[in-house]
Amino acid sequence: MLNAFQKIKKSLLSLLAVVIFVCTIAFLGADIFKSPQLHEIVQLDDGWTVCFASNTYHPEVLSKTVMSVANMNDTITATRILPDVDINPAVIHYRTILSTTDVYLNDELIYSFGHDYEANGQMLPKYHHFISLPDGYGGKEIKVIITAKENSAFSGLSPIILGNEEDIGRSFSQDGRLSLAIGVFLVMIGFVLVILAPMFLFSGNHDISIIFSGLISMLLGLYILSFNDLFWLFSDQPAMYTFVEYISLFSIPAALIGFLTAARQIPNKLVGIVIWIINAGFVAATSILHVTNIVHINHFVSILHLIAVVEGLYIIAAMIYQDYKRCTNPDHYIPANRSTTMLILGLILFLGCSVIDIVKFNILKFISIGEVNADISFMTVGAFIFILCLILNYFYHCIEFISETNTKHKLEGLAYSDSLTSLANRSKCELTMAELTGEYTIISIDLDHLKFTNDNYGHAEGDRLIQGFADILKNSFTDATLIGRMGGDEFIVILPYVDETRTTRDLDCFEDLMNYNNSKKSNIKYSASYGIATSHDKTIDYDVPSQQIYLLADTRMYQMKNNHHAETIGRIYNDLLNDPKEKEENDND
Repeated sequence: MLNAFQKIKKSLLSLLAVVIFVCTIAFLGADIFKSPQLHEIVQLDDGWTVCFASNTYHPEVLSKTVMSVANMNDTITATRILPDVDINPAVIHYRTILSTTDVYLNDELIYSFGHDYEANGQMLPKYHHFISLPDGYGGKEIKVIITAKENSAFSGLSPIILGNEEDIGRSFSQDGRLSLAIGVFLVMIGFVLVILAPMFLFSGNHDISIIFSGLISMLLGLYILSFNDLFWLFSDQPAMYTFVEYISLFSIPAALIGFLTAARQIPNKLVGIVIWIINAGFVAATSILHVTNIVHINHFVSILHLIAVVEGLYIIAAMIYQDYKRCTNPDHYIPANRSTTMLILGLILFLGCSVIDIVKFNILKFISIGEVNADISFMTVGAFIFILCLILNYFYHCIEFISETNTKHKLEGLAYSDSLTSLANRSKCELTMAELTGEYTIISIDLDHLKFTNDNYGHAEGDRLIQGFADILKNSFTDATLIGRMGGDEFIVILPYVDETRTTRDLDCFEDLMNYNNSKKSNIKYSASYGIATSHDKTIDYDVPSQQIYLLADTRMYQMKNNHHAETIGRIYNDLLNDPKEKEENDND
């Protein structure tokens, strides 16, 4: 009944999370929250004459003009008569990719962009143009000339808008509200994860995958903000955020491979490292070629698309196969864990969304109306879901790690504990001694009278004697590294220091506790012999292992035990020699 309730509770929580996510998306994309415009915005769709590659077009909608890809120095010229509308001051707005542009009004140059980049051999950025129009622009002919400055620079034309600059900017930012919110969210989450990474890195599990989780989130956020030109809201450095768009896109596969390798989600770690090196090398090489203006980074996008799809399919197939093999192997069954399931789900959704946008991008660029009008809405939502899955994967992984650690400690407790006393058993004692370094003191202790107690009062009383003696040891040597039972009546105490005063104090406490327990009316009487040796002992070669120091302590313990035995024999011998009558007279006196 309780398990059924827990399952229902988890299902309801999952449903609530989905509802909240859908509501958030709907809220961010809703038009009812947009601010009103102060002036009319006119979409200049029709009335254009477009010339490109000796072809002339008269499109009904400018942004849906189907034309081939513009290569180096290909020029597109679009002309029309501006309408006479009541907008003042007015601007013309449109977007270009990797191109220079010049704008003429009645054959008079009123705007020019990009020729300084061309002169320096730099890559032309993606740019939003706001061209101020003079008074009386209505009825005049506007000519827009766009010249590609890279091979396969772009295809298609963006919409050209006439309106007030403030209204156009507000409309642009409101249309990108969903992308802006998700992009900023991913950057912030990634930044927090990277900042927290050192704390997790030096924690018990030493998990470095969180560093790559943060990098993936930051890179996805930067790419979404850059691709949707949302950095335009914060910065007037188009070359910077155009490069950020490309370099963040190129770096995502490397960060993702690094995460999967660090999280041990790739079956063959060596394969993961090799793939990561290839991806990191690709990012480094393309960046160097771009910065030195040898080959600009935009030329490698198609190669990246191919690499990303192939690697993504391989990774998902490998992870599913590994999980399936782990669950179906009859010789070594391990149930599927939630962290892997969550990661596979997130990867499949993200890759699926990314493939849709990659295919759409290439269709728009090479077949249809041009990638100027492309968006990455699927990838944006997929990235958001993937990062949520990634975070859940990490927390599930932490929970599983804690569970495995607790199980390991329990098994170690069973393997290394003495069942009668709960002290460390012989295996644990030998393992601890093998790992000893620095300063330490070893005390070898032998419990007296165990055989006498077993023979005269039974083994149950002998067990009580051992258990009580173990309690005395634990209460006496409270700062010990180890208190263990080597077997039978042999015990060992390891102290993490060499300090005669502290050792003597603990031994005095040990003697006092034995005397206190002996004062009670019981068949059990405590007595022990012990020997002490330290890592500073002058009779020991400093290069020998701690086992030799233990043997020295054991030898000294037997010397004390022999003294105790001799004293006991002496008392018995004296009792036998004494005359009973003389003893009685002496007692009467």
